Amino acid sequence: MSPPENDRTATGTTTTRRSAMAPTRPAPHTARPPTTPIPPGRAGEPAGAAQCAARLEALLGDPRDPGNPYGRSALRAAGHTRLPAPPPGLPGAAEMPAADQLARALRPLLRRDLALAHAWSIRPLLSTPVPHPAAELLGPAALVASAGGVLRGAARIVDGLSSYDTAARQWRPVLASVFADLLACESLMTVALRACPGPGRSADGPTPPQRGAGEPLAAVVGYLVPELVGELLGDLELVLNECGCDGDTAEQRTLAKILRDRAFARVDRTAARAAQTRIVEGLNAACDSWPDGTAQCAALFRITGTAPAVASGTGPHAVAATLAGAADRLAGAADAGTAALARVARRLVIEQRALRAACAVTAVHDPADPAARALADRQALLVLAAATLGVREAAAGARLPFLGDAGWALPALARIAERLGLPLPARSPDPQPGLWEELARRAAHGVDCDLYGTRLTW
Repeated sequence: MSPPENDRTATGTTTTRRSAMAPTRPAPHTARPPTTPIPPGRAGEPAGAAQCAARLEALLGDPRDPGNPYGRSALRAAGHTRLPAPPPGLPGAAEMPAADQLARALRPLLRRDLALAHAWSIRPLLSTPVPHPAAELLGPAALVASAGGVLRGAARIVDGLSSYDTAARQWRPVLASVFADLLACESLMTVALRACPGPGRSADGPTPPQRGAGEPLAAVVGYLVPELVGELLGDLELVLNECGCDGDTAEQRTLAKILRDRAFARVDRTAARAAQTRIVEGLNAACDSWPDGTAQCAALFRITGTAPAVASGTGPHAVAATLAGAADRLAGAADAGTAALARVARRLVIEQRALRAACAVTAVHDPADPAARALADRQALLVLAAATLGVREAAAGARLPFLGDAGWALPALARIAERLGLPLPARSPDPQPGLWEELARRAAHGVDCDLYGTRLTW
């Protein structure tokens, strides 16, 4: 058996720290078991998506194999101009018409390589006569999935170092915060993907999905995910540098390739700014009234079961409007974590009301106006908070372990509140130790950093 990628350089030699002490990198799929057994697919998850993902994972092969044309070393050498052709059997929109199922089926590709995901799945969906509504969401999904791979590698390194180097433990809260932010981004993308309309039917057979519903949410994803993940990649680079991982380690090479591929995959700051412009243009809808999004968005928050029919007008204002209902339902919680979550949610509801009033002051918002862009920032962050709360609440109702707890949603919402400049409530419990333990278990036992807790093949 070949050594894990974390212990090899491009020449096959073992890496060492710049200091005299080498990082201990546990091999994937070993060490501590996960908190609860994680099956290949959650109950109620569409079987087709899980089966397609497993087949695609097998087609892509071992990413550490230097002879694999779809391995990481081959893809680094290929650049953007000599990418390999996709293997037969790549899942597509014809096989997985629902956007959320398509993203689940393509997850192994999105996780493997950002450039390859753009060339094999995103570009074809964008180049059709009627671009698929999920196309612009798959780029951010690939960025989050790729960042999750770097996070798992960094967590293995910090976990190994922490066993004998107490100074390395200072990076546990940093990585736990990155994990919470990635889960929040995954929640937002899940809601946006489930809001995408499916294909219609005519007398001549299936017709392409119609654009319209879900597009404002896609703009929020297209703006916020590249911005936040760019920040998180900086945090991961800092941790890797401080742990002695130089540029010739697998983690640093993977991180560098993600940064290099962002513009090619249209998930860089230029693309984010264009999406922000669309959010500003959509702020005019807030000048009249915000809909009650509780009823029409409830099904969007569930990560199990089939995608719901898209309700008319489902967009960022409708999603953000669910904050108040979620905060009310959290009120009076007995456990400290959920009670703290309720307090943060109430502060976000106050911010939402202030944003609505600020949007109503100006009838037409100019994307060139810095004040309008600041409103768009606040709007996007509130939608992120609503998606996070909604997914956590739906998971709690379905009694899903970990995802139904407050331990991941509380730090995610706290970081959103901090980005909005809101003061955090006092006497809140610290959920980061528990969040770190979950991350360390996933990293050591070969489990993805996604909402589904997907077990990895390689």
